[in-house]
Amino acid sequence: MMPNLLDVKIGQKVRITKIADKNQTTLKLFSLGILVGDEIEITSKALFGCPLAIKHGEGNFFALRKDHAALIEVETIA
Repeated sequence: MMPNLLDVKIGQKVRITKIADKNQTTLKLFSLGILVGDEIEITSKALFGCPLAIKHGEGNFFALRKDHAALIEVETIA
């Protein structure tokens, strides 16, 4: 089983390998420009791990809820 964004540590860079097929969530992520193959970094996690702050690209920052983050499978970038 591939790790998802909830498994990623702060400061770790990862590549999105799959976004689970939940239509509304997938559309929301696509509308933000978050796509399979993109590289992202977890910049912080709030108390109890929700929401997660991610850096996407050259300075785009987003906050994701746990339920959305759990749908995003990732691989670590060396």
